Amino acid sequence: MEIEVRLFATLRDYLPKGSSQFSCKLTVNSSNTVRDILKKLKIPGEIPKIILVNGVHGNLEQVLKRGDVLSVFPPVAGG
Repeated sequence: MEIEVRLFATLRDYLPKGSSQFSCKLTVNSSNTVRDILKKLKIPGEIPKIILVNGVHGNLEQVLKRGDVLSVFPPVAGG
């Protein structure tokens, strides 16, 4: 099945070669979780992340479905 992965800010460095500016399509198994996708993209586990699945807060153990859009943001600082 295919999903779309969108990585923002410094996480864009982990997109596969040939990806668009901030997203890529991935073919994954129907049992893949958000954690599995982050491992597949070699995003270090110690980097805190904000995770959205289809625009709604998600978590690392969430199983993804065909057509899902996984968006991952690094921590945001400001002031």
